[in-house]
Amino acid sequence: MSTHQLLNFNNISIIDEAGRTLLDDVSGSIYGGDRIVLMGASGSGKSLLLSALASQIPLTQGQICLAYANQMMDIASIPPPHLRQQIALLTQTPVMVDGTVRDNLMLPLGFGHHKAKQFDEQRHIAWLARFGKSADFIHQDITKLSGGERQIVHFLRTLQLEPTLLLLDEPTAALDTVSAGVLMSLVHEWLDEHRAYIWISHRTDEVATLGNHRWQMMAGRLECVPSVSVERI
Repeated sequence: MSTHQLLNFNNISIIDEAGRTLLDDVSGSIYGGDRIVLMGASGSGKSLLLSALASQIPLTQGQICLAYANQMMDIASIPPPHLRQQIALLTQTPVMVDGTVRDNLMLPLGFGHHKAKQFDEQRHIAWLARFGKSADFIHQDITKLSGGERQIVHFLRTLQLEPTLLLLDEPTAALDTVSAGVLMSLVHEWLDEHRAYIWISHRTDEVATLGNHRWQMMAGRLECVPSVSVERI
């Protein structure tokens, strides 16, 4: 395991307005090269934890720190555009705008710190080809796409940003087995010793190959299952 810590979170809790504890004193650390599979029953807090780590929901207590500017810094102190460059959350419900696939792939490059990045159309065409899509797919109307195709666009739109930490909330749920395998391969090609991911999955065929660490959520609490040795696909 790499000794380069990317992120740590200590004693984080989220309590809603009704007084219900949704995340309960959760702590953990993520290092470069970590491939973490996050498991747990529906409603156990998996998606909420990813949203918290991406700073998309406020904490009731606790602290999340990211390796930034040569130190571990509270993410609340990091300018949001810079934080978005480091941490990317792939949700189950992609937000799309009217227009083409290309328009939607380009969307994040118009915001904040991503403005410095150039849109690489040929790279996207090559990626899409691996999903069995022709070169003209990039010009298709986004409203004509299936749920699985929209998820592929959402994934590639996120992958192009080259984040340090990728948070994946069941990214293959709407995909067939072949497309799911392509997505998994692209994630592993992106991964290196300075990057890491957390992947929520309920698919037993994925869990066996996805992670070198397994985390289990139970009623808002996090348990770390002993590390496992798994070959990358």
